[in-house]
Amino acid sequence: MPILRLGLVNPAANTDTALFNANANYLASVVVANKAINATPVTKVSIWIVPANAVQASQYAYIAFNITLEVGQSFETFKFALNNGDSVYVRTTVAQSSFSINGVAQEDSAQPENIAQTFTNKVIRGDNNTLYLESGTTAQRPASAEVGYVRFNTETDTLEVKTNSGWEEVGTGAGSGATGPTGPEGPTGPTGPTGAASTVTGPTGPTGPEGGPTGPTGPEGPTGPSGGPTGATGDTGPTGATGDTGPTGPTGATGEASTVTGPTGATGATGATGATGDTGPTGASTFSGTTDATAASITIDEVAYSAIARLAVSANGTTAYQFNSHYTGDNPTIFVLGGATIAFNLSEASHPFKLQADTGSGFEDITTGLIHSTTTGTLTTNANAQGKVSGTLYWNVPVTAASGGYRYICSSHPGSMVGTITHKSLNSI
Repeated sequence: MPILRLGLVNPAANTDTALFNANANYLASVVVANKAINATPVTKVSIWIVPANAVQASQYAYIAFNITLEVGQSFETFKFALNNGDSVYVRTTVAQSSFSINGVAQEDSAQPENIAQTFTNKVIRGDNNTLYLESGTTAQRPASAEVGYVRFNTETDTLEVKTNSGWEEVGTGAGSGATGPTGPEGPTGPTGPTGAASTVTGPTGPTGPEGGPTGPTGPEGPTGPSGGPTGATGDTGPTGATGDTGPTGPTGATGEASTVTGPTGATGATGATGATGDTGPTGASTFSGTTDATAASITIDEVAYSAIARLAVSANGTTAYQFNSHYTGDNPTIFVLGGATIAFNLSEASHPFKLQADTGSGFEDITTGLIHSTTTGTLTTNANAQGKVSGTLYWNVPVTAASGGYRYICSSHPGSMVGTITHKSLNSI
């Protein structure tokens, strides 16, 4: 198998740097060279493996630790195995050090039991004590096949063999001989007996026509006379004369004074409207960038987007992250709500902060739903928003959680600065 260069870095001094993240199984080694031109300070290098899903330094495997490398010197480590998901990290005390990793990927088909072997000009390929012939379509017949070559034809679903006259099928009765003559036609057999009489009644024929047409209806006779005529109505009699008006009666005594208040008089007319005062100056209608932000003692990243919560991220040296605005202690479990946006203020983080999800094959960096804003308002999104040490990281939390959950982690100190993120949905609250 070919040897591949898997990774190359020239790290800064005293910085844990990822050299290679394995996406398959490899047999690898690391070459390191000291490019410095001065013997002081002394260059010391370390090389170690962080296994997949390792969460603390005691789980790391060191290939080299604090080895002194003189000016102009280089060395190659022994060969070591890498499993899918493992990471190789390096560290140097002087920036003038170059690391490269080279390796060979595991190829299952190259195992001894899977390699074709030739015995007396015959190739035998077997699996679990079963032998298999070469197979393929008619168009894939090898042009260089010799007479006696046997293969399986996947189009005709038969074995076939190469003969002097071409390819012939095996075990199907096929051959190149002529077809024999057709034999004489046999005599006609005797007529069979007549079947029993049918008991099924045939269908009834149609009904014949009825008698002649009906004659026409005769005319209606006249209505007979009714009783005698009604007499005329008599005239209305005249109206009688109106009688005389009777005399007016005497005036009654005056009643006692009323205690009922009389109705309120009508409301007077409204007075004239007073003069309108002078219009005040127009207030500011827009946010004027850093000028207003500075006056309000905030930075642009703190108001770039709305968030359900803003967690202040800080570091306890290189041993843990802290979120003292909402949680206590080192690397606490934090909670997020599916469908909501949460913000991480990294102004005191001082370590490259990342969010990761496990969808079934180990934790990997989240590449969607992320926006990072610097303190001056410069935005980066998704994968480019990861690994920041200042500003604010906004995360639009997925409604449905990843199958393996979430975590936060420092890309420089993944063994110690890492913690769990618990996903909550609205229907579980």
